[in-house]
Amino acid sequence: MPLSLSVVTPEGQAFQGPAEAVVLPGSEGEFGVLAGHEPFLTALAIGTMTIRKPGGEELCAVVSQGFAEVHDDQVSVMVGSCEFAHELDLSRAEIARSRALQQLEALRGTPEGEALYQKYQDAYSQALSRVSTTDRFKS
Repeated sequence: MPLSLSVVTPEGQAFQGPAEAVVLPGSEGEFGVLAGHEPFLTALAIGTMTIRKPGGEELCAVVSQGFAEVHDDQVSVMVGSCEFAHELDLSRAEIARSRALQQLEALRGTPEGEALYQKYQDAYSQALSRVSTTDRFKS
């Protein structure tokens, strides 16, 4: 029996449907969910979500921070953003990664740097996830 997966962002439903397995970027590392998984609630980090649909098709997306809940073969993912691999533009992601890295370097050692560091670190992580997801899964 497949999982029922729901991925929700502030903009609305990003995905709703059956899945054989889901791999998510947990705040403590990646984890997978199969049917019959123990119920739990966990924080998510910026990273790649992989959905294996019935029949073997894989969908991959970059998700931002959020939460996932698993209960009775239902997986609810609530994140700030969800971008599927087929929607990603590699050249734009490379530019965003370079820009975020430059901003991180410019902030190093400055008084205002500490306040802005996490914002740019998150931007860099998101851009890096876009690049790696595009490289791995875009056909």
